[in-house]
Amino acid sequence: MKYFGTLFLSLVFTSVFSQKNCKGILLDSLTLQPIEFANVGIVGKGFGTVSNENGEFNFVVPDSLVNEPIKISIIGYKPKTLFLNKINELGKIKLAQTTTILNEVSVTAKKTKIKILGNETKTTGITAGFTKNTLGAELAIKLNIKHPKTHLRKFYINIANNSIEKPIFRFNVYDKDEHGLPKDNILNQSVIIEFKEKTGLIELDLTPYNLYVDDDVFISLEWIKDLGDVKGLFFSSKLVGSPTYFRQASQDKWAKIPIGVGLHAEVAY
Repeated sequence: MKYFGTLFLSLVFTSVFSQKNCKGILLDSLTLQPIEFANVGIVGKGFGTVSNENGEFNFVVPDSLVNEPIKISIIGYKPKTLFLNKINELGKIKLAQTTTILNEVSVTAKKTKIKILGNETKTTGITAGFTKNTLGAELAIKLNIKHPKTHLRKFYINIANNSIEKPIFRFNVYDKDEHGLPKDNILNQSVIIEFKEKTGLIELDLTPYNLYVDDDVFISLEWIKDLGDVKGLFFSSKLVGSPTYFRQASQDKWAKIPIGVGLHAEVAY
């Protein structure tokens, strides 16, 4: 039996002799209610986290990066960029809501073709997954879209092995940048997945989100809540298929490996 989970998302840190904590509480600027599952981190550096249900966040920043800007973002709110000293000084950080304009999509009556895109696999012999409990870590695969107004209907992931009682993730959809990497999240609301089954095929109905795309997109699974040892969670994967894109923490840069984690989607056109 072969396991490839350790090939990625294992970030090795060199010894850090001097470091500072970045911590605070995120609040809605109008309601003053806590904002959970927001991404907080240093862009492209692998240091970041996700706020908890009380809006609290806390992560370590090495001395060499204390003057780097820290980005705070979540769907539905205007992103904010602050420096470490300012965040620690404020303690409570307020985010303003954004106004979401839904795109109207007209679909004419026609014969609909259904297709599965991505890495469809049920194997337990080749698996991959998160190897560190770093909030904001993310796995993605690209969907090659060949028809305009392609409808994203369902999202699937097959859990091969799992020792976590009730995993919870965020589902994201990104367009691509000039380098062919994930860029901006095109969703207009956070989509949270709570796995009811410990293993097997997990299905998420995407039709309520009215997702129509004209070009290639990336679908992803993001680790957003501390649930213990992530090394006990592995997804079915394949050696030949769409490569896996990943990032180590919130606001980190994306990288790519040839192993294909089994994220896939049902689309219609």
